[in-house]
Amino acid sequence: MGSRPTEPRPAGAKAWAMLALVTVGFVMMTLNWFNISTTFGDLATEFDVGIPSLALLISAFVVGYGLMHVPAGFLAAKIGLRTALAAGLVLQGVTAAGSGLARNYEQLLALRIVSGVGASVYAGLGIAAVSIWFVGRAHALALGLVSAAFSLGVAIGLYTWADLVAATDWRTALIIGGVLCIISGLAIAVFYRVPAGSRSLHGTALSSSEIRQILQNRNLWVFGLAFFGGYGAYFAASQLISSYAVDERGIDVGQANIASLVVGLAGIPGSILVGWLSDRLRQRTTFVIGQLLLMSAGLMLVPFIAPSWLWAAAFLIGFGFNGCFAVWQTVPGEDVSIPPHHIATAVGLMLTIAGVGGFVVPWAFGLLVPALGYTTAWVCLAAVSSACACIALATPRRATRPLDTPLTTSATL
Repeated sequence: MGSRPTEPRPAGAKAWAMLALVTVGFVMMTLNWFNISTTFGDLATEFDVGIPSLALLISAFVVGYGLMHVPAGFLAAKIGLRTALAAGLVLQGVTAAGSGLARNYEQLLALRIVSGVGASVYAGLGIAAVSIWFVGRAHALALGLVSAAFSLGVAIGLYTWADLVAATDWRTALIIGGVLCIISGLAIAVFYRVPAGSRSLHGTALSSSEIRQILQNRNLWVFGLAFFGGYGAYFAASQLISSYAVDERGIDVGQANIASLVVGLAGIPGSILVGWLSDRLRQRTTFVIGQLLLMSAGLMLVPFIAPSWLWAAAFLIGFGFNGCFAVWQTVPGEDVSIPPHHIATAVGLMLTIAGVGGFVVPWAFGLLVPALGYTTAWVCLAAVSSACACIALATPRRATRPLDTPLTTSATL
């Protein structure tokens, strides 16, 4: 093998423009995912529900989020990446806005599931939409910026939307978020492009042999299972840490909301720094495991750390999760056995596997709290996250695309 440059090749201006467009979509996607938690106080009163029902709203979204990852990959391969990408974000926006019109808890629960379906389509395709421009060109850094956008959306949804709910009401706040999501989806429909020469990304016939090869890819299954615990633990922690801080630790609402904000904001430096280091050091598995263990440490600290230091545990959770996510997303794009038009399908498979954890873990957390208490629930989150992380040690040795070779010059095109 010939020598490689010490740094990944630079990407062109158009690639960065496409990245910017997709990252704005990720901000809108996560904003409309996480802002529901800022309405929990009003929802609990208006619909007369408790913590288990509120936790189920978190899991319900993830049910929808897990349903469409793989089918969305098939859809994008068939009708084209841009069309499917925009449709997913618009669907999420419509149902997120509709959540503000729900007449009862059951309607809201159903709308959250469908909203998760739209986010499911956008998430997997959005990662692919960046990968096709950046494989071999600061791939993990670019996806780190996607993760940073994810974190920014979380921070806005958990913190800024709390102020919006206070200034208006929970229904108006959800409607505003949904409308912004629709606008972002329409912008992608108009302006997003795939790299020149990527004909298959405009739509192509589906091959059963290619699909079977992807669904049986051991590499994808290993990394998907490695993120199973951490994925669900993050969703539980990020959306319930403020309620825990107020109800269990006696922290005032303002300080509790800061803990939620830190979970989101910590992911911004985490994803960018870890993505850059992963590209620089040409390491993927090491960073996935290391960042999940860092996140687990933060989860373990939550019930034991002094209330005034809760933000530090929140920082480790957000930094670790998003640092892992930045690197974890590179796996499908760098696997030579996966053709470019099925990168979205491969991403979808990994997200689906992890997404099962995204449903099970918050739901289990909600059941553990009344049964065994918050301390046990937080310790269990840390344990399941770190245990699953170790699965990545079983990563098979296989050929990957050279980190200094753009995807569109690959023989697979």
